[in-house]
Amino acid sequence: MTVFKSSCCIPDLSVLKQYMRLMARSGNIVSTVYLGIRPDIADPESVQKLIASYPGSYFEIILAYPSAEYWRSLSEEEYISVLEAYNRFITAAPAIPNSHFYFMGAQEWLINNPGNYCDQWLVNESVAQSIMLHSDYLHEYFITEDNSSSFSLELTELTHEIRSASVAYPDLSDYNLIFLGDSVIGNCIDSTSIPGIAAAFTNAKVFNCGLGGFSAARNSKFSFTLPEIASALAEQNCSRIPEETQVYQGLSSYLALPVFPEEKTCFILYYGLNDYFNGYPVSSETDPYDPATYSGAIRTAVTILRSRFPDAQIILCTPNYISYYDHGTMQIGEGNYILEDYVDAVFSLSEELHTDILDTYRGFDVNRGNWMQYLPDQVHPNEAFRYLIGEKIISLIR
Repeated sequence: MTVFKSSCCIPDLSVLKQYMRLMARSGNIVSTVYLGIRPDIADPESVQKLIASYPGSYFEIILAYPSAEYWRSLSEEEYISVLEAYNRFITAAPAIPNSHFYFMGAQEWLINNPGNYCDQWLVNESVAQSIMLHSDYLHEYFITEDNSSSFSLELTELTHEIRSASVAYPDLSDYNLIFLGDSVIGNCIDSTSIPGIAAAFTNAKVFNCGLGGFSAARNSKFSFTLPEIASALAEQNCSRIPEETQVYQGLSSYLALPVFPEEKTCFILYYGLNDYFNGYPVSSETDPYDPATYSGAIRTAVTILRSRFPDAQIILCTPNYISYYDHGTMQIGEGNYILEDYVDAVFSLSEELHTDILDTYRGFDVNRGNWMQYLPDQVHPNEAFRYLIGEKIISLIR
């Protein structure tokens, strides 16, 4: 696809028409026009007339998604006016031919996370890419006759809640949060990641030491283990961790800090999915610290961290709910393990080791009936699920 991209924010439809006329005069066929439109500036009738002028082009239009800060900044009169403008557009969009309209502005994970935004209207590059993929590629948040009323209702309810809410997040600007985990932590490193959400709401310094495919139990795919990651933190030396990994990036960033305030340090451990997928033993009958087992590796890692950081907080997270492997009920490995075996092990470890715990398996009501809202690939939490997990972790920080 040959792409023409305007390098400025087009202020109104009259300027957009000039762009369209110039492209039409070039003689080049314009197959698709991608637009971002602010409903408080443009009206659906004018946009429909513009689209009708170019019957040979298809229009993919994303309605703007201002931040929660913007909605809070409006006077009551302004709020009503802007909300009505959005609802007019959302209602009219399905009937406008030759076009697709998308709306993500009622997604709490997007607009309520200050880390997603450069200003009240502009998101960062990573989030912008995600929005394009959600829209044009996956066709999520596509406005139809069936869902337009629900989009309007969701926007009204969310913005009203934002404007009336008095929730205050703690200022953790002098805290260090170190996230150790598998792909749920390591595959996403932007503002929509679990560590990114914690940083955006609390100003804490976060360190993402996750790694896709990694397990708590010793994994033959990797040259290092979870206890060795804990040792790297305790010994302040990550030379045994491969430099190309996200684990190394997170560890080296943390170890570069000049001061280690132990009482304001929190380690969050999020493992279990790959242990289950590989059928690694949950525990050993003879050696409770066996690093080849799920419980043994976590028990060893926590013991090592406690020896070096006795005043630090440790949060153990269960593996999250999945729909893969028959919703985690398929028996794997020699022990015929199901996912709940690893979940239950985390509860036992938390009680034994006196750590805090976050139950991401049962604690968010993700289940057989609604998993598609949270697990796009049956395993990994989407932005909405990560947002919920990040918020809950913040509430657990002491």
